[in-house]
This record gives sequence, structure tokens and C-alpha cells, in this order.
Amino acid sequence: MKPSLRCFILCMFFIFCGALQAMVPQNNVLRDDIRTLRTEIGGELSPMPVLQLHSREQVVVSFDQLSHEGRRFFYRIQHCNFDWQPAEGIFLNEFMESNQDEVWIDKGIESQNTTTLYTHYRFHFPSAEAKPLLSGNYLLTIYDDSSENPEAVAEVRLRMVEPLVSITGRVLTNTDIDWNAAHQQLEMEVKAERLAGDLRSGIRTIVLQNGRSDNAAVAIPPTAQMGNSLLWKHAQGLIFEAGNEYRRFELLSVRTPGLRVQQLQWFPPYYHATLAEDDMRRSYLVQGDRNGTAVIRNTDNGDADTESDYVLTHFTLEGEEIPNASVFVNGQWSYGNLTPSYQLHYHEERQAYEGVVLLKQGYYNYIYLTRSQKTQNGSTAATEGNFYQTTNDYTILVYARLAADRYDRLVGVATLRS
Repeated sequence: MKPSLRCFILCMFFIFCGALQAMVPQNNVLRDDIRTLRTEIGGELSPMPVLQLHSREQVVVSFDQLSHEGRRFFYRIQHCNFDWQPAEGIFLNEFMESNQDEVWIDKGIESQNTTTLYTHYRFHFPSAEAKPLLSGNYLLTIYDDSSENPEAVAEVRLRMVEPLVSITGRVLTNTDIDWNAAHQQLEMEVKAERLAGDLRSGIRTIVLQNGRSDNAAVAIPPTAQMGNSLLWKHAQGLIFEAGNEYRRFELLSVRTPGLRVQQLQWFPPYYHATLAEDDMRRSYLVQGDRNGTAVIRNTDNGDADTESDYVLTHFTLEGEEIPNASVFVNGQWSYGNLTPSYQLHYHEERQAYEGVVLLKQGYYNYIYLTRSQKTQNGSTAATEGNFYQTTNDYTILVYARLAADRYDRLVGVATLRS
């Protein structure tokens, strides 16, 4: 194949995929003094929490408010459709066992021995005050009730699943556009023997790579149906950039630099941590990673939640400026968002992108993504490179809305590893 023709085909492929892939909303912070919003299951960060309906599973939601003012917080719950729009015609008493519209969050715990004052809040969901009755998407909006008019300060998105389908699949490195090169492609099958109706029109899927929302494959149509099974084979919308293994650093002490921390300094009112300079990668990084997670902890004091300090963390990515694109630092701890808070800016004199993020002490995985002016999707091509050997987690969410359904049900979840 001529290089020019191959280039044209690849360009058309990414334009096609860009139409199919869309941002999937994740947890979101709405006010600057709210930090380290986390959703955890079993003590592990879960930026896209999924719980089984009517089980004993719980997600722990926590966040910090940067003061010792003792504010009052509560949350409201909304059942949402596949696209996170409020479900119409479904009332609170239908989707939630609760005797109140607003669920109050317990009084927070003030930070101790930290230069940055904050109050740590946490709650469990489901709880005695709020038990979901339907599967699907749940939006928890957290409000600050300290003023006359309650203000929304954060959004937590979680999912309740009723396992009615089985999901199998595999991750291929021999894809429809290259062989053992820069991409990975999913093949999958959804067996829906317990569901009745037009499966092709009634079932929709979302596939996320490492919990990222920017490059999610949304509602990719199946390529075949065999009885009560839907198949996705040679589905171009399920081809992902392979990326590279995540970078990492440890910020466990404000006295001693940790892994890949080059320098620690105190410029009131914050400690500043300068990370070792990163390069734009041109080869595969052979190292274990945790696909973008973060663990809050410290070695200076005791309790990680209330005695870990906040540090202004300086990122530097060296290399030539990437034309017509923005660069972001990204991980599960950044809520999957490509927002100005995580954007790096190019400095011609240093020949490098630089950015600063206020982070709580701990261990962090991260990568650099670019976003062009024409798409919302993030790309690893220019900053991390794409290598078929990369280990990625692909989470498959299966929703159903068949003839008798009044809302979008989440009927299956599975995770495949490349």
C-alpha cells in the first residue's frame, strides 16, 4: 500500500472513531476549595465505581474542604439514563429507599500537623439513609449548606448493576489497521439469554480504557447477532491507541524527596515539589504500573486522610511544541477530565511544557495526553507513544432498555486486560 493511501485511511479512521467516541462524564469538582474527591471500593481508588444492586457492597466517597470552618454538606440523588441525563418519569420513591430528599454528611475531621488547613469529609453509599432500588446510573450532587442558598460543590457518578448478561471478550494487538504496532482492538460477546426484545436496538455498551472518559467508545453497534448473543468483531469503533505504561512518582514526605521528586522547597503558603523532567517517549517502557491510580499516604505523620499535606507539584515535559494541540497530565485521580486545572503550557525558552497541580501527599500514576483543536479525545501518540505491548484495562458496561423498560438498566459489567 502506498504511504499516502495508508495515511489517508488512518486519517479517515480517526475521524470515524471520533464521531463514535464521546466524553463519558466522571466525578467532578465544581468549586476550587474542594480537593481530593475520591470514590473507593475495598480501600482502592475506583474513579468509575460499580456496585451490585441489593448487595452489601459500598463505595466510600471522601473529599477535603480547604479550611477549618466546619461547613455543612449534604447530597441529593438523581437516577440517570445511559447518557447521564435525568431519567424522566422515575420518581425518588421508585429508585431510592429513603425518607428524605437530602442526605446529610457527617461532620468532617480537621487536618492536623499540616501547613494547608483542610477538613476531611466522607460518607458511604448505599447507607441506611439511602438504598438504591433500580440498576443504572446514579448522580450524587454534593451541596454546601453554609450559606443561605446551598451551592453545588461536587458531583459523584456511580453505577448499580443487576447482572443479567454474561460478557466475554479479548484484546487483540493484530487490529484492523495495524499488526503488533500502535493499537489494540476489542472483540466481545454479550449473551443476553435472560432478556427479551430487540437486542440490537435495546442494548448499548460503553468501553473505557483505564477508566479514561476522554476516549470512551460509546454505543458502538454490534457487528452480528447469533440468537440471544450480540457480537463485536472487526468493530472499528473498538480500536484504541495502545499508549504506554504510566509514569509514577511518590510524594510521601515534605522533608525528603521521594521517587522521581527532584526538589522540595517551601514558598509560603505551600510546599513545592519539582518532579524530574519527563521526555516525550519514543520507545516502550518496560515497568509495572497501576494504570493511573493514586494512593493517599505519608511517612511524616500518621493518618493519611487528615495528616497528609498539600503540595504544589510541578510537572515538566521536555520536547518540541506540538502544533495545534493542548497537553494535559492525566490519571484516575484527575477524574478523567482534560480541564484547565491539569493543562501544561509550553515555554519556548525551556523547550518544555510545564504545569502545576495542587496534590495531596501520596503515590501517583500519570501520563501526558494531547487534545487537538478538532476533537475532545485525548491522544498518547505525541507524548507517550503507542506500543501494542502496553497493559491496559478495558471496562465494558452493558445497558438495556427494552420494550417494557422505563429507564436504562445496567445489566452487565466486565473488565478485560490486554
